[in-house]
Amino acid sequence: MLAFADSAVAADLPAQAPAPYTSTAYDWTGWYIGAHAGVIRGSSNWTATPLGPAGPPVAGSFDLPFNFDFMAGTGSYVAGLQGGYNYVLPSRWMLGVEGDVSFPNSDVVMPYSVKGSQTVASPSIGQVTYGEAAIHYGSVRGRVGYAFDSLLLYGTGGFAWTYNQVTRSQDATPLVGGFAAPGTVETALLWRLGWVAGIGMEIPIAGNWSAKAEFLETGFGRKGAFFAASVDTFQSDLAMQSIRLGLNYKIGDINPVLELITKTPSALETDRFAFHAQSTLLEQYTPPFRSPYVGTNSLNPNQGRETFDVTLYAGMRLWDGAEVWINPEIDQGFGLSSSVGAAGFPSGEAYKVGASYPYTRLHRAFFRQTIDLGGDTQKVDGVFNQFSGSQTSDRLVITAGKIGVVDIFDTNKYAHDPRGDFMNWSVVDTSSSTMRRMPGAIPSAARLNGTPALGPSAVACSICQSRPTRLRWILGSDNSSGTAKSNGATPFSDSRARWRSPDS
Repeated sequence: MLAFADSAVAADLPAQAPAPYTSTAYDWTGWYIGAHAGVIRGSSNWTATPLGPAGPPVAGSFDLPFNFDFMAGTGSYVAGLQGGYNYVLPSRWMLGVEGDVSFPNSDVVMPYSVKGSQTVASPSIGQVTYGEAAIHYGSVRGRVGYAFDSLLLYGTGGFAWTYNQVTRSQDATPLVGGFAAPGTVETALLWRLGWVAGIGMEIPIAGNWSAKAEFLETGFGRKGAFFAASVDTFQSDLAMQSIRLGLNYKIGDINPVLELITKTPSALETDRFAFHAQSTLLEQYTPPFRSPYVGTNSLNPNQGRETFDVTLYAGMRLWDGAEVWINPEIDQGFGLSSSVGAAGFPSGEAYKVGASYPYTRLHRAFFRQTIDLGGDTQKVDGVFNQFSGSQTSDRLVITAGKIGVVDIFDTNKYAHDPRGDFMNWSVVDTSSSTMRRMPGAIPSAARLNGTPALGPSAVACSICQSRPTRLRWILGSDNSSGTAKSNGATPFSDSRARWRSPDS
């Protein structure tokens, strides 16, 4: 009876099926696109014939060293784009392919920051300087790795290319003979093909976003250039090493291009990190017209020009109320007639100084501390250079770093940023040239909608209340030409704005 009763009770209980196994591993399979930034260095071994083909050769070597000037925003750093495809086998081994292109920093006026040179001198050749600079480079690589639950380790290798400029400068003539006069500078452009190999790791962050870090070693064989004025044949090899950080966005395995066009990637924001990006391509054309008077500042007829840029906004929360942001940007292009010839120039995306090849500039790098002092709590949306969250109407905001005065003072949200507002320089607050920002510190005390600031070359302190009255002390004058949008401590956008008083 006891055995029978136990069986009956057991039969009355519902049977529970075993719970299905759910893998916590991130799915790496699929197409992806992304962006990266990093630092690079290199070295080169060279030979030359400064006295012509019949003369004795000279040889040497130089480094393309790492350098960085925070105040000027120049150095041997790069930014670029990548894309590829991953496929993870059932064994968790990953096979993939990736293509990338990188654009080193350039000062435009004194172009190419990733460069090196060597000067040689003797009575027979005088004094000659040889140099080489990287304009842009990229690779097509295979990737093989192992996918853990939340980590991808991989090795990579493949083909690399670079587009460089080599330079010869005749600094002083020899005692006897010589072909080039003192001060003669000759340049040549070289395409190099080579190999690349490296290692890396990648981790998922949120949604379709993942972050990676990698080291790449690149080698290029000997390539030559002939300098006609000096009858000099120059040959060199090149090796480069780079460390870079990147973000990837997985766009799916079926119709990735259509999915990318119809459903743009969502911005990345976590409790600790945020990433936004924008890209603008602008084409303009001047039709033929009669121009009886033509000068250096005239608008030329029948001419087309374009500008292109990609801006990255990367931020990190440090502690409560503290955040740091960097804004590297890739720029390229020219305005019509070198941005002259019209009283109100028709493109706010054009610069006084342009470049034929894309180059990277670090437009902003700053720290911001927000201290809430009380009052109404306001919701803050996550946008460019700003985390989402909340802040009080009474607050103290301290901003320090590479910024422009206009990042704080210019509050015109209707005619400020040519990417979303008016294009004409007469309507948009547009700067004259290179969008340079200088280091500065900006303490501001705000009540409701205050917009006080201390800029890099204007020292200011103001107390702004809910009424439009403003008390302001300004010492010095502005000499920067930054680009930004701000309302107190709100985010900076990327127009080409010249500083002006908020009351103007």
